[in-house]
Amino acid sequence: MINPFNLSQMLQSMLLNCLLVIALPLTFAGILTLINRSTKRRLAHWWDYSQLLIGGLGTVIHELSHAVACLIFQHQIVDMQLLKLNLRDNPDHSLGHVNHRYRPGRLWPTIGNLWIGIAPIFGCSAAIFGLTWLLARPTFTTWLRFAEQPVWQISAIGPLFKQLGTTQPGSLLLWFILTSMISIGGFDLSAADFKGTIPGVIATIITVCLITGLFSFVPTVNTTTWLIGVLTPMAIILTIAVSLSIIYWFLITGIFVLLERTTYHARH
Repeated sequence: MINPFNLSQMLQSMLLNCLLVIALPLTFAGILTLINRSTKRRLAHWWDYSQLLIGGLGTVIHELSHAVACLIFQHQIVDMQLLKLNLRDNPDHSLGHVNHRYRPGRLWPTIGNLWIGIAPIFGCSAAIFGLTWLLARPTFTTWLRFAEQPVWQISAIGPLFKQLGTTQPGSLLLWFILTSMISIGGFDLSAADFKGTIPGVIATIITVCLITGLFSFVPTVNTTTWLIGVLTPMAIILTIAVSLSIIYWFLITGIFVLLERTTYHARH
C-alpha cells in the first residue's frame, strides 16, 4: 500500500516535471513569437519584401530546425520550402514551410509533435550561440560562465552583452547583422506550429508522469533535480534569445518612429 504522503510527493513531482518539460519551452516560445511577430509586422508595413531581406536567414534556419526534428522523431517530410520568394502568390503569408506526417499509434513520433513544433526556438538559439563562438568569443565565454552560475535577475542581463564592446568592429557588425536576421526571421512560430504541438503535449505529459512515478520508488533518484540541471542551460539560452529579440524590437521600432517623424516634418 502506498503511503499517502509519498503519493502526494509523487503527484507534486509529476506536476513540477510536466511544467519544466512542457510549460517552460512553450512559455519561451510564446514570448519570442509575440516579440518577433510584432517586429515582422512593422517591417511588412514598411515593405513586404523586407521580411525576406532582413529575416530570410532566420526563416531558413527555422524551417531546417523543423526538418531536423522530423528526422529525429521519425516523421516523414512530405514537402519542404525553406524560403518563399513570391509573397504575392502566398495566401497563408508564410515565408517557408515543412509539411510532415507520421504513423499514428507510435509513442516516439507522437511525442515528437511537440518538439517539431517548437524546434526553431532551439535551432535559432543554437545558431546564435555558434555565431557568438565564431565572432565574439569573449562574449561566448561570459555566457558559459553565466550558465554555470546563473543569476535570475534583470540586472544580470546587461553584463551578458557588455563584453561585445571588446569585439573587433568588423566582427561585431557581422555578428549584429546575422543575429538580427536570425532573431527577427527565425523565432516567430506560426499558428500551425503551435497547433501541431497538441498531440505531442498530451503524449509527453503521459510519458513524464509515468517516468516520474516509476523513479519515485528509487530513493537515490530525484527526477525534478535532474531535470532542473538539464534544462537550466536551455533556459539561459532562451533568456538570451528573448533579450536579443527585445533589443532588436526597440531598434526597429525606434528607426520607424524616426522615419515617420522625418517624413511628417518633410511634408509640413
